[in-house]
Amino acid sequence: MNRLVLIGNGFDLAHGLKTSYADFIYWYWKSRILNSYEVRSNEWNDGLCKLTYLQGLWSELMFYHQFELKAASGKEIFEWLVENKDVFKVESSPLFERILESIETMGWVDIENEYYSLLILLHGHVKDNYRNHNKQLEMLRDKLIEYLDKESNKCVDIIAEIDEKIHRTITKKEIAVSSSIYSDVKIDEEIHPESTMLLSFNYTHTPRLYESNGLNIRVNYIHGRLEEPKSIIFGYGDELDQGYKKLQEQKDSECLRHIKSIRYLESDNYRRLLSFIESEPYQIVIMGHSCGNSDRTLLNTLFEHRNCVSIKPYFYQKSSTEDNYIELVQNISRNFTDMKLMRDRVVNKTYCEPLS
Repeated sequence: MNRLVLIGNGFDLAHGLKTSYADFIYWYWKSRILNSYEVRSNEWNDGLCKLTYLQGLWSELMFYHQFELKAASGKEIFEWLVENKDVFKVESSPLFERILESIETMGWVDIENEYYSLLILLHGHVKDNYRNHNKQLEMLRDKLIEYLDKESNKCVDIIAEIDEKIHRTITKKEIAVSSSIYSDVKIDEEIHPESTMLLSFNYTHTPRLYESNGLNIRVNYIHGRLEEPKSIIFGYGDELDQGYKKLQEQKDSECLRHIKSIRYLESDNYRRLLSFIESEPYQIVIMGHSCGNSDRTLLNTLFEHRNCVSIKPYFYQKSSTEDNYIELVQNISRNFTDMKLMRDRVVNKTYCEPLS
């Protein structure tokens, strides 16, 4: 039996890296505000949004506040801009406006989901809208790469708890009852995975800390990696959604430009993944991946494959009394078309635990 480890953003967060989309947007605003001091203009536009200073001279304000702003966090600067809307006028692209509203109201954002939602709304409108929409996403992607490249330069070490979970044996209580191998496993038997694939949905180097040729543990960067910017896949992947069928009917190929399942064909990462899951039965282990709809096409392939015998989520412990196990399982269920199969394959909470 093999093991497939799904590595998401929570994996990097557990290692101390600030890689959430909210952290990225906070960094974006701080870098823009500080860089604007050099421009000394009351109005500046980078293509994502235009910010206009309405009172007095922007350069004068920056002269008095530059040291205070340098010491402030990106979140504090973002909140400062939100609280001073009578001082600043922000004109954003439709996509960036949705992102800012989400962070302002909820404190978090799923950029890929916002991109897809707006893509569906553009259905049937002016052709150039798709092209402009994609241009905005590409600008965000380039900024995100810049941010993650800086963030990933921080020193990161192996976390013993996570390393142990990657190497942990598989017991019968974790195997789906409907699996053909269930009856062949003894109650007290522990199965050592023969091969482990760390399927990283992140772009950072963190998963490579856990690679081991001797133990046959290898990383597959399904969405590309920072060292090869052209390999980065940033978009949406939910072919099960009804709206996707409308996009397929469009003659304008721009609306499919950033659909992940199409972009997978640009490298052999997806092919290597298919080869892995076809080779023999496997257990899926979830480490820091939310299992949201932006990866629904791929996750459905993995979750409902005939060789999948177990899906074990390591959840996030929010406090001593609260965790996100149910929320995670709810997301997992959305990637299934067969709910009976889902209930059999997902390991119940009794046999699960926090990631770290």
